[in-house]
Amino acid sequence: MPAEAAEDVEAALASALAPFDMDSDNPVDRGMWDTWTIRGGSDGKGFAVAAGHWDDPRLVHDVTRRDCTPMPSVPGVCAGGPRGLLDFSRPVAAAERALGASWDLWQQLSAVHPPAVSLADFVHRWRTDPQAFPDDQWGDAMFAAYREQPVIKAYLDHPFSLGQGLLLLPDPREHPVIAFEGNRADYVRHAVDGGWWHRDVLTLDGWWIEPGGWAVHGACDPDDCPHTAPAIGPDTELYLASLQEDTLLIRLHCHC
Repeated sequence: MPAEAAEDVEAALASALAPFDMDSDNPVDRGMWDTWTIRGGSDGKGFAVAAGHWDDPRLVHDVTRRDCTPMPSVPGVCAGGPRGLLDFSRPVAAAERALGASWDLWQQLSAVHPPAVSLADFVHRWRTDPQAFPDDQWGDAMFAAYREQPVIKAYLDHPFSLGQGLLLLPDPREHPVIAFEGNRADYVRHAVDGGWWHRDVLTLDGWWIEPGGWAVHGACDPDDCPHTAPAIGPDTELYLASLQEDTLLIRLHCHC
């Protein structure tokens, strides 16, 4: 967004995103979201902050959850700010910082809570011992018992756990750091090498562009648009890094 959007970020976002609201009277093929929130500082999906600017008040951070739970930014990461305050020298820097914070959180909690029984043990008992979790066809009681362990609950309830792990059937998975065998550097490298996130971009001139190149113009009917989308390419971070230093970049989580 242009620099002046910093005066009222949420209002500017609402205006910029309005042409893509799938619940309005916009053309169907232009409906890209039904809810959105500012998110990226707490989960590493945002931006790495350039050295010397970590406490700059112009940075944008995650809004609270609907239950008013705070979503603090990982140190050195934010949800947005003027492009000149952000570090694009290493595309995975924000992810690495978030994963490192995730590892550190687990170590801190493990030092003050009793050791946890692994999720695999809970699942094994649920599948083989009818008396362990009676009348628990979908594993709800089993997953609840696993999660209620003090160290597990404290970790998974914290935003720095990054929402990883899958406590659902048919293939439940424990959070990666809980069962990881290795050191902090190995954990971070393994997770980053496994891939991070692809991101759509809403450009200053109103184009919604996906990494694969599909684009829709907010000012036009998708079936009758005479304009040519900007050539961003698959690496959207390179495009963002090329913008003017006062351009306001905001990372959003959109649901559709």
